[in-house]
Amino acid sequence: MPSSLLWAVDVYGRVYSLSTAGQQWEHCRDAHLEFKRVTAIQQCCWSIACDHQIYLYVHASDVPIRYQEETYENQVSWWNPVDGFSDRLLPSDRWQWSDVTGLKHQPLGDFQLPSENWEWEADWYVDENFGGEPTEKAGWTYAIDFPATYTKDKKWNSCVRRRRWIRYRRYKAQETWVKIPLEQTGSLPDPFNDITCGGWEITEEPRGCLSLWAVSLQGKVWFRCGINHHNPEGSVWEEVPVPGEVVQISCGPGDLVWAVLWEGDLLVREGIGRDCLKGSSWVMVESPDTGVAAAHVAVGVNVVWAVTKDHKVWFRRGVNSHNPCGSGWIGMVGEMAMINVGFNDQVWAIGFEDRAVYFRQGVTASELSGKAWKVVSVPRDSERSHSSASASSLQRLVNFVHMMADMCCTLTQYALLLVVAPESHT
Repeated sequence: MPSSLLWAVDVYGRVYSLSTAGQQWEHCRDAHLEFKRVTAIQQCCWSIACDHQIYLYVHASDVPIRYQEETYENQVSWWNPVDGFSDRLLPSDRWQWSDVTGLKHQPLGDFQLPSENWEWEADWYVDENFGGEPTEKAGWTYAIDFPATYTKDKKWNSCVRRRRWIRYRRYKAQETWVKIPLEQTGSLPDPFNDITCGGWEITEEPRGCLSLWAVSLQGKVWFRCGINHHNPEGSVWEEVPVPGEVVQISCGPGDLVWAVLWEGDLLVREGIGRDCLKGSSWVMVESPDTGVAAAHVAVGVNVVWAVTKDHKVWFRRGVNSHNPCGSGWIGMVGEMAMINVGFNDQVWAIGFEDRAVYFRQGVTASELSGKAWKVVSVPRDSERSHSSASASSLQRLVNFVHMMADMCCTLTQYALLLVVAPESHT
């Protein structure tokens, strides 16, 4: 059975992970920074460091992350009837170097690596295959004019030709935390305060497409565009207007996105779909308890959980992709500092009094609110105590986590998020 990871950050900013195949919290020792938030899926983990900048940790894989850059070299024949084709094109023609449509100027020298986390595999080379068949002369394909259909064979009326140049770049920053560079133009985000990653169920194309939402210290909401398997860092930040100042945000694997306002009410994002990952509008939902502001929200596939500032826990009934706002709040037993929802709507929380990690037992498709909280008692790799009591509790946890994975097998395919505090030593 594939293992799953539970990610956590302690109050000292150290990042830990707990695997269903392991027996203790493992310290992510590559991290030289102190972190505030983490959000994780199967292939990577995003975080906010204490410098309020966003970092990315991509797991190593047998299949490298590669991206193919391409450009087309264009030539005409009517300028040089004696010697053949020439790169001296008319102003109304395409550029000598362009994309496949001919509308974008793309000289070889204009291609740059997206960040220092990429490297070129080799130099440019000519693609000598066309439609699965080899070309005859250095990769050239021919047509009567640029917008026409190209063939690999030159004909008597072939007035233009083109060939495709290819170069591969590889993502090299795996198994290490790397800073996501900010764009040098446009409106730059102010320092970040919260982050959440999800949306992998919204669309299958492009492969590995994700939604990354972030909240800045000024209460603005930002969306990271262009994240997919071939572009794990994404491309650009875009601000998403909000009717107020946001302090925290959460998104699920599908189209659910909720946020907490500074005043304590909540926002629900509507209009999210494969053609609009950012959605189109916000709808306001009142805090679960009149007079007590909401402090934290967490969403999954068909669930929304919230914690109010008096540390009470609330479950939102009636939530699904057709009704993202749900129909009402239900108060739950227990007092928690914060809460998070993993895949298959399993729930994790941090106790308010003891700062222990809790798991919601009994969560099923027919009973999404679960039955009871169960404490997670597992040592960290820095702890040296191996008493029989701690060993017994550790074995119970490992067995419990594996039982959970058996019950919801798809949970083992995705990483989860918590924020934990260190145990006190007396």
